[in-house]
Amino acid sequence: MPTLAPHRAGDLSPLTVLAQGPHSLDATGKVMQQVLRVPNERLLTGPVGARLEVVVVGARGRRENQILGNGDWGASDVPPALESAGLPIDRRFLAQQAYAVAAHTLASFERALGRRMSWANGGRLTLYANDKIAYQNTGYTRSDCSIRFGLIEDSRHQHKLPLVLYRDLVAHEVTHAVLDGYRPRWADAQAGADQLALHEALADLLAMLGVFAAESVVEKLISSQLALSGTPLESIDSMLLASGLFSFADNLFSHGRAARDPLSGVPPTNWRTDVEPHRRAAGVVHAVLATVLRLWRAELGRPGGRASINQVARSGAQIGQRVLNMILRGLSYMAPVDVSWEDLLRGILAADAVVVPQDERNYRGTLRACFSEVGIIVDPQVTMDGMSALQHLNYPIRLSALGADPDEVLRFIWDNPVLMNAAKIDPTARIIVDRVRPSLRLSPDGFTVAEIEASFVQELRLTQSAARKLGLRCSSAVLLRGGGMLRFDEGGRLSFAALKPVLDVQRQQLLIDGADAALIAAQRIGASMFHPPAESVAPAS
Repeated sequence: MPTLAPHRAGDLSPLTVLAQGPHSLDATGKVMQQVLRVPNERLLTGPVGARLEVVVVGARGRRENQILGNGDWGASDVPPALESAGLPIDRRFLAQQAYAVAAHTLASFERALGRRMSWANGGRLTLYANDKIAYQNTGYTRSDCSIRFGLIEDSRHQHKLPLVLYRDLVAHEVTHAVLDGYRPRWADAQAGADQLALHEALADLLAMLGVFAAESVVEKLISSQLALSGTPLESIDSMLLASGLFSFADNLFSHGRAARDPLSGVPPTNWRTDVEPHRRAAGVVHAVLATVLRLWRAELGRPGGRASINQVARSGAQIGQRVLNMILRGLSYMAPVDVSWEDLLRGILAADAVVVPQDERNYRGTLRACFSEVGIIVDPQVTMDGMSALQHLNYPIRLSALGADPDEVLRFIWDNPVLMNAAKIDPTARIIVDRVRPSLRLSPDGFTVAEIEASFVQELRLTQSAARKLGLRCSSAVLLRGGGMLRFDEGGRLSFAALKPVLDVQRQQLLIDGADAALIAAQRIGASMFHPPAESVAPAS
């Protein structure tokens, strides 16, 4: 066995991928490419890494192992041809595209949340880069922790086109897998329609903002837009720029159409009640992208904001990355069950306030305003920590164990009746503490924020008779569940709580009443990315 040169945590490998897709061209007519820097690891032939495996099928339909590693730590970069004709059969590059985008997406979560993320099965995520399935069946499957990318007939290519060549599709599906490992109850058999839509909203936003946050890509797209429109740089506007930046699976279909284009109209008035998860997510996707555009417009209006294409691209990419990090950090401030759109906004605002207390550029204020315009409103910042009803807590805990031992968290919950009452927990039933993790995040001013995150759940199965005695209207037995997410500061004191009361009759009745809609919406997460177009969504002013 060869001796491997040592490598360190934080070492990165540069890998070239398609910036958007095989038909997204720069101003010179070449396929746009981007270099992603992904965490180094030891790669086996396959490629197979510690948490990712890519399967590529050869011409005869059998697995054809690809070599990305260079015999040492990290991967060797082999850029694709600048012409798109050979991309569908460049199987080595299909493996590189799948691995690099998946690793980069996973790393985005881990950087924002300050810790490792695991998959639902505790093992590897397998990506089938060119599976012999129809493109409509592309998606993530929980049962075997896999993502299958199908093939589509395309008149622009002699061979069927593998969807793995679309960077945002890969990021979209990997996001489903990350979320499923992080919060499995957001998409299980009991999940409500809002949770399934939340999955789709976050997957779309990670895909779109992941592209937009790349300065080199934004600069190329701006150059293309200026060339097409004939607009002088000093007159450039964020709306013109956004026209080529916020589409999903750009140019996947003929005649320049994208699978989704959330900035081409107005949000449907019934987006919060639509049973189709992607359309139910439309309002939130719109609100986040509108936030990016307003912040970008403000930067363009500052002295020197339009000094050069590079300056315009840099400010836009920085805003996109900052908003993306806000969203990712907010996930760790949300309950493990029954989350709503208001919970998402509250989590984003609360998490950002810890890392960036001053908010000098008004990111949080802009986000609040854009969410308010689609009907999502939360309490003022001063009451957002959920601590108003949790005063004078007992701390019968060992700080050294709090960040790793579920029983230590359980002891804290049990010895604080005020917390159990706020969560309306049945003291006679089991309380499951299913996640205890420390996190370490870096603020823009260079200071670290160390916290401990713990989530707990309680599930109660009630007969129809028992449910009615509790005051619930139901036609059969029911499963009630709730719980919460607790965040402790570095001194071991509870600093934030997001609770979903278990024995809250009003809350549970709303969930029971919405169960039919959830059942209609329930489907294999990520399986139907391509749906009939909803009413389009308009940009913000």
